[in-house]
Amino acid sequence: MSTTITNNANATTKPTTFENKIRQYAALFDGSEKDFCEVESTFNGLHHDDFLGTDINGEEIDKAAKKQLDEKRLAAGAKVTNVEYTRTDWNKALVEFHLESDGNSVISQYYVTIKDKKIIEARHVNGLMGIIKAGWLSDYHSIRRVQSYQHVDKVVFEGYISPFAGGARVN
Repeated sequence: MSTTITNNANATTKPTTFENKIRQYAALFDGSEKDFCEVESTFNGLHHDDFLGTDINGEEIDKAAKKQLDEKRLAAGAKVTNVEYTRTDWNKALVEFHLESDGNSVISQYYVTIKDKKIIEARHVNGLMGIIKAGWLSDYHSIRRVQSYQHVDKVVFEGYISPFAGGARVN
C-alpha cells in the first residue's frame, strides 16, 4: 500500500491528486535557495486554511507558522528526497521523507489528515504508537471541526446543510 515518490517527473505509478500535490511540493525542496513567493501558490494548494500540526519538536503550529518554517528551509537550500506516501484511510495518509537542511540530515514521518484534497492536520510521529496517537487526535479534531460548523438554525457539514436544519422532522 506504499508508493515511493521521487523528486523527478517520472513516477512508476500514477499518483492520486493529493499524492501528486505532495510530490510537487517536495520537488520544490531541491537543494537550491529559493524565495518563498516562488512557491507560495503550491504551498496554499497543499495546506488547508485551517491547517494545524506539529513540528519535529512536537510544538503546535498553524498555517502561518508552517509557512515561516518552510520559508526558512527554502532560503537555506533544504533538500527533500525519498518521499514515501501511504494512504491509511479515506482521509488520512502517512508521509515519510528525508530532509537535508543546514548540515543536518533527518528522516521525518507525518500523519496527515486530508480535507478538500489539502492537508488540514499534520502530526510528526515516531513509530507505531505515534501513528496511533496521531490518528486518535485527528479523529478528535475532526469531530470538533464539525461541531464548530453547527449554527442555531442549520448544521453545516463539509459544505452541505442538514435536511433536518430548522427543526424539520422525519414522519
